[in-house]
Amino acid sequence: MKVEISASESLSKQILQEVGFSETDSSLITQNLIEAELVEKKSHGLIRIPALLGKIEDREVAVTGEEEVIKETPTMFHMDGKNKPGFIVIYKSLERAIQKVRKSGIVSVGLKDLAYASGYIGAYARVAAEQNLIFIGVSNSPGGLVPHGSTEAIWGTNPLTVGIPTNDVPVILDMASSKTTWGDLMVSKNEGKKLKEGVAIDSEGNVTTDPGEAMEGGILTVGEHKGSGIAFIVELLAGALTGSMVGGAVPGGWGTFYILIDPSVYRPLEDFKKDVASAVEKLKSSKRRSGVDEIYFPGEHSNGLREANLKAGTIDVTEKLWNTLEESKSLDFKSTAY
Repeated sequence: MKVEISASESLSKQILQEVGFSETDSSLITQNLIEAELVEKKSHGLIRIPALLGKIEDREVAVTGEEEVIKETPTMFHMDGKNKPGFIVIYKSLERAIQKVRKSGIVSVGLKDLAYASGYIGAYARVAAEQNLIFIGVSNSPGGLVPHGSTEAIWGTNPLTVGIPTNDVPVILDMASSKTTWGDLMVSKNEGKKLKEGVAIDSEGNVTTDPGEAMEGGILTVGEHKGSGIAFIVELLAGALTGSMVGGAVPGGWGTFYILIDPSVYRPLEDFKKDVASAVEKLKSSKRRSGVDEIYFPGEHSNGLREANLKAGTIDVTEKLWNTLEESKSLDFKSTAY
């Protein structure tokens, strides 16, 4: 069903504030969830709220408290998320990083002990690209991804995200190391749908299309050994480098590592953007395979969905999910949140 974006934002903020999040933190979480809905990445949208509430009830997520900068220099900083949801910590760190990169040209950021979800990371890359900055980031999470050749889900779905500024639509690559995501399993289970063939296995290592069985088993890597290699590198950069969990081998919270680059430290911004535009034009004008109507650059299709939904002022939400969210307004975890 179609729901007004403003109504979705209001409901999300209301639910989050009622369980103890501050107005600012509720807005940051909601901002990321709605950005995911706008690009129709349902796996990272409003479907995340019920699960987040469950984590709060189980005292696995900190609702109050402040993030802490552990170490800082002119070109980097290391921040402890204090077990707060990744949406909050990443947005706040990004604001700090953008201020620093204006002076230094390049800034690296390590975030440790994030809880529940890093969110739709393409949204963070967009923020940077719209500020004429390059964003290169990796994030890990608890298990769900099965390394190539294994039957054990020891890694997260471990996305690699890159944002590139342009004079028009930013180039944004936001790809998981997996053939599907944990959020996709959540959506499929909530809507009673089967998974695509060959994307997940059950607890016995057999390929399954049942999202419930996949949650007990695991998700397969994209590109077999290549995706597995990317996922492992993400574990080392987002996990080992930041002091967070590392692929089932080292306990801890989730980790994120990203770099912001001001292109003008290398050459004039206009020249950089001109070459990016030439690369985009070359790609889109290249000879197409039979049956292909258009060739997209990374982030272009998602941007089209985003613009269309913003223009309409609505997003698609299943009636089942919307009813669940409405019912969540009556929940109160303030006495147990920390």
